[in-house]
Amino acid sequence: MLSGQFARLPRPALSLLAALLAAGVFGAAQADSALEPCVDAQALERALQRLNEVRQLGEAPCVSGKVVMPPLAWEARLAGSAQQQAADLALRDLLSHVDARQRGLGARLRGAGYAASSAGENLAAGQTTFDDTLQAWLASPRHCANLMQPDFRDVGLACVQRPGSRYERFWVAHLGAPVRGPTHAAAAPLSPAVVAAR
Repeated sequence: MLSGQFARLPRPALSLLAALLAAGVFGAAQADSALEPCVDAQALERALQRLNEVRQLGEAPCVSGKVVMPPLAWEARLAGSAQQQAADLALRDLLSHVDARQRGLGARLRGAGYAASSAGENLAAGQTTFDDTLQAWLASPRHCANLMQPDFRDVGLACVQRPGSRYERFWVAHLGAPVRGPTHAAAAPLSPAVVAAR
C-alpha cells in the first residue's frame, strides 16, 4: 500500500522535454541519430511511485531485515541531468558513468545546478519498461544499494531510445541528497553503478 506521500510530478516531464528540445538535446545534431524519449509524464510518475513503494516496503534484496526508507521527491535538475546522460549514452551506444565530455556524475550534477552532499547514478540498457529496469537494478547489489540509500532524498529518471542501436533503450536514474545551508560544496561522494541487463 502506498502512503500517499509521493511527490507529484508538477508537469516536470513535459516542461523538461520542452526545455531539452529548446536547448538542443534532441535538436538537429541528434535528429540524424533518431533519439526519442521513451517515457511520458505519466510513466515517470508511475516509476517514481513504484520506486518509492520499494523504499517504503523496505524489502529490497540488498537490505537486511525490513528497513523503511524515506520517499524520494522528483527533482527537475536531476531529471535534466539524467535525460542528458541518457541521450549521451544513446548517441554513443554504450553504458558509461563518464559522458562524451569526460565528466563524471559530480561534474554533471554541478553543471545542472544540483549541489549534492552525496549522489548516485544507476544505468541500464535494453529493458523495455521501467519495471524491468527496476527489477534489474534490485537484482544488482550496487544498484539496489543506490536505490535504497537512506540519505538520498531526490531523484530524476529518464529513458531515451535510439532505434537500430545495440540496446535500443537507455535508462538513467540520478539520486541525491542536496547540500544543506549556504555552502554549495565541491565534489559529491558518488555511488555510481552500471548494469546492461538484456
